[in-house]
Amino acid sequence: MEIKLHKQLEIIRDKKDVELPKDIVEKIEIFWQKQVEENPHLFNGEVWSVTKFEELENRLRLIIQKTNYAHYLYDERVGLEGNLACYNLNGGILLETIDKKYIVGEMNATTSYPKGLQIPGGNLDQNDIKEDGTVDLIGNIARELQEELNLDLFDRSIIESYKMQYIELPEGRRHSYSPKLKGFLKMTSEEMKDYYEKYKMYLKENNQEVEFVKLHFIDKENVLKELDSLDNPKRPYLRSLLYMDSNI
Repeated sequence: MEIKLHKQLEIIRDKKDVELPKDIVEKIEIFWQKQVEENPHLFNGEVWSVTKFEELENRLRLIIQKTNYAHYLYDERVGLEGNLACYNLNGGILLETIDKKYIVGEMNATTSYPKGLQIPGGNLDQNDIKEDGTVDLIGNIARELQEELNLDLFDRSIIESYKMQYIELPEGRRHSYSPKLKGFLKMTSEEMKDYYEKYKMYLKENNQEVEFVKLHFIDKENVLKELDSLDNPKRPYLRSLLYMDSNI
């Protein structure tokens, strides 16, 4: 469920890690081995799961614990309930070009979501957690944006402004907490397309990972028509996020 943020976010790392029963751990391990056989590029890195969500008077507080990508993927594809589930915390940014197009990336075939459509962003890692246990989510999104699109969030000659504007909350079997920035890019869609093709060529020439095989530019005035015309799989939040923003 995608909602507009009206309160400040506070994210705090719990020193404890997620603990799962032995039988669940064994099922996840068997599942993970099958996934790796099908896609050897997968990596079982750290993932942060929200174990407590509090709506306070002037802020939203999320408490997170460390788990791993196998736990997340098992929950997403097989399903877990209650405190066994992985309530994955991840950040993203919805970018709008000068000519009012939304930037949506198409995932590479080597990822766990081949041909899938999503906005730039990704999971936290240890570097996003400060010494006092608070989480630098803006820094996380900035790093992902740099890696995926080669854009500097803090360079005002590239991105005019940004604001933490949305958050996805868990709904049904979708166990996700996903805060999102809204940013305004100082390029047209054609300029961004050319810019990204050059960056993608650089990544390939240097044997670096290309996460987005291509970029799609969705017209703000025809969001649902253009998005639905694409037969790619789409992250569950994408349709509601673009529709919500296009109506503000």
